[in-house]
Amino acid sequence: MLIILIRPSVILQTVVLFFLVMRVLFGFFLLLFACKNSSTNPPIKHLDANEAYYDSIKKFTGLEFDERLKESDSLVFFFYDNPDGDVKRYTRFYTQYSTIDSVSISVISQSANKKFIRLERIKDCRSQGKIFLFEKSRPKQVLYFSNRGDSCNHIYFIKDGWFYYMDMDSSTVSLLNEFKADAVKPPS
Repeated sequence: MLIILIRPSVILQTVVLFFLVMRVLFGFFLLLFACKNSSTNPPIKHLDANEAYYDSIKKFTGLEFDERLKESDSLVFFFYDNPDGDVKRYTRFYTQYSTIDSVSISVISQSANKKFIRLERIKDCRSQGKIFLFEKSRPKQVLYFSNRGDSCNHIYFIKDGWFYYMDMDSSTVSLLNEFKADAVKPPS
């Protein structure tokens, strides 16, 4: 008769190993059967937080969405000399035009009073200038504009790191063309 002596620590290790293997196998079979049964359930659509936020705001116009676009009493227009020039320096050289005319302010406000699209990145279309909106001599917001044609005919503003684009109408295009003709170099 053969007697084998086994140390108690080896027995304990064997039992622990057995339970770990059983736990892994149980988890595997549970996952296997759970996945098999889930095919009858419709998939759950997870909505990204940014998408959910955009869905909640896209019913607004730019004027309704960004309070800084309201109540302006003066505007300063910058028209870039060479919008297609050097990427890093084209905004440095410009002519400007200032106005407190309520009709002009209304045209710009109405241009921003349209439904917008929100983009994470700027469109591949350079701005031709920007409009600073002021209230009681304090800057409130900046609108950028481009009126180069169908795909580049918009105004936009930046809020919370996103770009909000609105289509530009013909009255805004006419106003910008009129002011660009009267714009002057800023004093040195």
